[in-house]
Amino acid sequence: MKSNFVQKRASFLYIICLLILFYLKPALSTPLNGALMSSILIVYIFAIVVHFLSNDKSNWLRLDVFFLLGFTIVHLQWPIMYAFSNIIPENYWRIFVDDQLVNYTTWLSVLGGVFFLIGFNLLKTKKKPLSFIPVYNYKKLLYFTVISFVMFLALAGSSFLSGSVYKGEGGGTAGAGISKYLALLYQVGLTVLTAIIIYQNKDKYKGNLFKWFLGLDKMYLSVLIVYVLLFLAIGDRSGPLAISLTILILIANFVRKFKFYEVVIIAVVGGVLMTIIGLGRSESSGIDILSSGADKYSNNTSYDTTLELANSYRTLNTGVAHVPEKHDYFYGSLWVADLLSPLPFAQSLYLEITDKESYEIGTATYITYLVYGKNSPSGEGTSIIVDIYLNFGLVGVIFFMFILGLFLKKISLENKSPSSIKWVFLISILGGMSLYYSRSSYLFVLRDVIWGILFLKFFVKIKRRGYDEKNTTYL
Repeated sequence: MKSNFVQKRASFLYIICLLILFYLKPALSTPLNGALMSSILIVYIFAIVVHFLSNDKSNWLRLDVFFLLGFTIVHLQWPIMYAFSNIIPENYWRIFVDDQLVNYTTWLSVLGGVFFLIGFNLLKTKKKPLSFIPVYNYKKLLYFTVISFVMFLALAGSSFLSGSVYKGEGGGTAGAGISKYLALLYQVGLTVLTAIIIYQNKDKYKGNLFKWFLGLDKMYLSVLIVYVLLFLAIGDRSGPLAISLTILILIANFVRKFKFYEVVIIAVVGGVLMTIIGLGRSESSGIDILSSGADKYSNNTSYDTTLELANSYRTLNTGVAHVPEKHDYFYGSLWVADLLSPLPFAQSLYLEITDKESYEIGTATYITYLVYGKNSPSGEGTSIIVDIYLNFGLVGVIFFMFILGLFLKKISLENKSPSSIKWVFLISILGGMSLYYSRSSYLFVLRDVIWGILFLKFFVKIKRRGYDEKNTTYL
């Protein structure tokens, strides 16, 4: 397919994809059918090709690229491996749950993915260049973030800082009590700082990316490097991965574009490194975590690099097995936890007032309850399709995935020439979580978005260069 041809006819091609998908729609419970799954997956692959041919090919390190990568791994890696290579999970019943549902959950995932693509490709408006150059004073936020980070380290406890939680020795992944909120504060603060500092220094790039990056604010770089290295040494990958993706997507958007092969190299190297740390953290910490993990990695199969993400497919199968056959749709009540998350301790207060159980206000806790009951040894997590499906069913998957596509495209378009630093922050927070978004709930970024906007309003001062001090405002 030629690129220009696809661009002009993308909407028509997506409609064809939808017609085929609804023609292929399986019943909720049918015997596992590799041929049917292959047909459904070919439609998805075709839609993905249409998407990439009809969008920007000069830069491949984009918000939509990493979201789709994560979505495909979480919801479709196991169906793809089964349909095209007859590879099944070793823990078959934990991942597939009820294999008579796999045809339907594959179809449901593909349908959600195609509606996301339709929403993303619907908006075409281009932004006009800014007529002013903003200057940001972020020192208050920088000091606030550093103090929050130092306080977190002081209160997190030895079980977290030694990585003992990953060695089966107890403890929590983010400390406990007040240290948990301190962790959230400095992580959001660091994301906001990253957005401001990279955007404000974008015009200083002279061709040497490494030199440009080291020329950024020294205090910011210090806390960033300490944070990333410390958490990787502990074995905690989520924070360092999120901030690394944030930095890369901001650089690609404002500083230097990345070619396809460069993104492939970054994804492969990053995936291998995160896998090695994940394998090694149960036995070691510090530098030894790499050598320990590398020894285990040499015995792994090629697809083990993404296996942790891919295994989240079990949450979709678990949810569809119970709803609506054994329980009606929740109609938004499983989003209560995310809706209350911006307010500290609001979830606990809500549970006390309403007399509800914790598993009744969040998808991840509900799925864990379905698998283990009230006394669970660990959490099962969730995924974006099952999160929508449990609340609003098939219609909800169609509507909310379409809206998500519109939203991410709006953010991408606004950042071609941002009218506000808020748009830069939004692409930084969603970009950092883009790979993992699909294994989370639909509204899981709500807290970080609201806190980040409040940080911008109260800790960051903006002045339009060339204006007098009276035009200094807060965002």
